[in-house]
Amino acid sequence: MSFEAVPTLQQLAMQGLLADEDLAISALEEFPTMLFPPLFEEAFIERRTKVVKAMVVSWPFPCLPLGALMCQVKVDNFQAVLDGVDWLNNQNVWPRRCRLQVLSLLDIYDDFWEGCVGRKSTWWTEQVDPTTEGKQQQLKVVAEYSLTFLDLNDYNSDFMLWLGQRRDTMRICLLQGAPELK
Repeated sequence: MSFEAVPTLQQLAMQGLLADEDLAISALEEFPTMLFPPLFEEAFIERRTKVVKAMVVSWPFPCLPLGALMCQVKVDNFQAVLDGVDWLNNQNVWPRRCRLQVLSLLDIYDDFWEGCVGRKSTWWTEQVDPTTEGKQQQLKVVAEYSLTFLDLNDYNSDFMLWLGQRRDTMRICLLQGAPELK
């Protein structure tokens, strides 16, 4: 007799929430901060692009370590992240909850949550400016210079074009290799 792992209550709640994208988006303002990373990860993997974009816009951590999810990247979910970043860049006043300062495409974390809170490394926190709630900030995009995005290899030129068009509104940091963890 085989037993499948029974999903946790948190997993069931996230699946139910993601089944209705409009409900998920409307709940983000009151959503507990500690549940943002697992919900984002689930939405990103399931390619719930409306939810992914909305979560980027209300991201409650300084860093969105997208590199930790590179094995799940598809063009549509990656574009949803970029759309969220674009939306933020076009706002004079950011949403109250948003603390996003760095979009990291570096694959240096084993766990998405560690990248959000900076448990293993603080290299990115040393390179960002302190935020002022509500005021427009200049986002920093960090990526490896080789830009080997696994499934996005055919889209590197589109991403470089996207970065080039935003070089005046974002701080772009292309590294030749991932920084070592402290």
